[in-house]
Amino acid sequence: MRTSLDHEALVAERLAITRRYLDAAAAAAEPAAAAGAGAAAAAEARAAERWLHERADAAFALGAPLPVAWLRRRLGLTDTEEQALWVLIAHELCPDARRRLRALATEEVADVSLDVLRRVVHGARTDLRAWRELAPGGALRRACLIERIGGGDAPAHRMTFRVARRVLALVHGDAGLDEELAGLAARAVAAPRLDELEVDPAARARARDCLAREAGLAILHGRAGSGRRSLWLAAAREAQRELLVIDARELACERDRAERQLRIIARECRLLALAPLILHLDALAGSGDAADRIDLIEAELGSLVLATADRPPARRWRRPPVAIELLPPGGEARARLWRRALPAASAGDAELLATRYPLAPALIRAAGAIAVRAAAGGEMEPRHVEAGVRAVLDDRLAGLAARVAVTQTWADLVLPDDQLTAIVELLARIRERRRVHEDWGFADKLGRGLGVAALLSGPPGTGKTMCAGLIARELGTELYQVDPSRIASKWIGETEKNLAALFDAAEAGHAILLFDEADAVLGRRTAVRTSNDRHANQETSYLLQRLERFTGICLLTTNHEAAIDEAFRRRIAVHVRFPLPDADERERLWRVMLPERAPVAAELRLGELARRYVMSGGHIRNAVVRAAFLAADEGSSITAELLAHAAQLEYEAMGKLASGHRRAALR
Repeated sequence: MRTSLDHEALVAERLAITRRYLDAAAAAAEPAAAAGAGAAAAAEARAAERWLHERADAAFALGAPLPVAWLRRRLGLTDTEEQALWVLIAHELCPDARRRLRALATEEVADVSLDVLRRVVHGARTDLRAWRELAPGGALRRACLIERIGGGDAPAHRMTFRVARRVLALVHGDAGLDEELAGLAARAVAAPRLDELEVDPAARARARDCLAREAGLAILHGRAGSGRRSLWLAAAREAQRELLVIDARELACERDRAERQLRIIARECRLLALAPLILHLDALAGSGDAADRIDLIEAELGSLVLATADRPPARRWRRPPVAIELLPPGGEARARLWRRALPAASAGDAELLATRYPLAPALIRAAGAIAVRAAAGGEMEPRHVEAGVRAVLDDRLAGLAARVAVTQTWADLVLPDDQLTAIVELLARIRERRRVHEDWGFADKLGRGLGVAALLSGPPGTGKTMCAGLIARELGTELYQVDPSRIASKWIGETEKNLAALFDAAEAGHAILLFDEADAVLGRRTAVRTSNDRHANQETSYLLQRLERFTGICLLTTNHEAAIDEAFRRRIAVHVRFPLPDADERERLWRVMLPERAPVAAELRLGELARRYVMSGGHIRNAVVRAAFLAADEGSSITAELLAHAAQLEYEAMGKLASGHRRAALR
């Protein structure tokens, strides 16, 4: 038996066999005297088909690339399903086949009708098998290999079909992914080695088990950037499995379109011997039809399905999935990640970076790559690493929070000793979290709530926001101020979705979140009188729950401490109350607000200003800036007279009256 067979020869011989089937159908349509000739021709075609299958199997065994043969071998098509498919392929590729098919048609249709397909493949008699194989639930249409043309209420025998473009691509030797999945799915590339990953050994072992079992849904969940995708890729590489990576966020919302996409995904996985990996599975829970689409995933992707999620979707599963939690890496693991991301860094440098920038693994790699490029082959400096960290954080938090540039120093903050002591405690809680939680074992006792949430309360202008910036600067961490207008949404569930994205990004990047005017988002829950009250309470409850799970640093400021929901108070680690400054503190504030480079008169009488005008630091800053502009306009230095006049104006702007000095004339 001849076994040498290439793809082009396979297609040519299969088309020739299809023409034999067409001849057999034409002969069978003749008067009864010629019917025997049709049966004989069909038998010859079947024999030639079996011989071609044997040759194709032998060529496969020798490693010959025959993409078109996957249709039978990997999709498990029956002989008659394969014949129907080749009739439609012949109609597209072979003018002679088109002519013969038109001759067989009994209706005025240009395409291949159900009646013609049934007579060519199954013979003239009515056959239940033919009806089922060409029905919407049959393998050919379910796998999107053939498509019905048009629609409407036409009689069944007039229904027409064409072969899918994907099948024609295989006929032409194209072994790539179906172009219809562009933007939704792609073959995985560059899988890491499993022993190179800094992941929890228990999660690694369970991922191995899932690949070995080759059945069911397995969800790897954890913080964004923690290495969920990398772990699946590495486990699949070890198991010698290739993956098709699907982004659930790009799955169509309409049920019919999503069903088609998933059927194509299922078909491509079988054709190309791939296992599906669905990223962001929990993103499907963000819309009302999520249950339908997850049902479709369970129905259409029936074998091994891998997935990642922040949290497993809460629903009633047909088959309970395997849920594997991927915990954040510890301090030693993060140090090793920094060492790999920055090859020039020493062990001590990596340990310092792991403590100062405890980012998620994906962000460490990204920040390291940016830092290496910034160094451009020169010596790596701290500013290069800072630029890398800042870039990845800006990318993650874009649209939800804005980075705050901090220019002040601790010398600019004037507070009583009690408040400074509370701030020192807050800094200690943040700095020593790794030692207390990991090394001393307190994480096992505390369970949830390993993050640090602090409330800074007090009247306006007392330095709350500035203190938040100084804390971030002291820790060498970026501070991001939350934009409430970007978080809040009138659509039900969208506010919670935005908050989840905000906290996940902050946890992954170890950025400090600043909620200014926190009473606007953490206000007391009220009695439910309208649907708006109910949704507002739900948003507050979600924020409280998310703070409970938050492992990062969150600073909140408020001018109205009494407006904060009581449930929040037990979730804060440190509460710093900022009082209005006394006279001595106000004098220090007047002094520190004057930059060293500013031209000032010798005698400013700041003590007198401090006693006369009872103002917070923010108002004192405004008064100093007023005086500076007046001095610049006059071309003079900043004098006691200008400061007194500016203080009087600021005091009046506060809605207060005082007997102060008002200048007689202003130029």
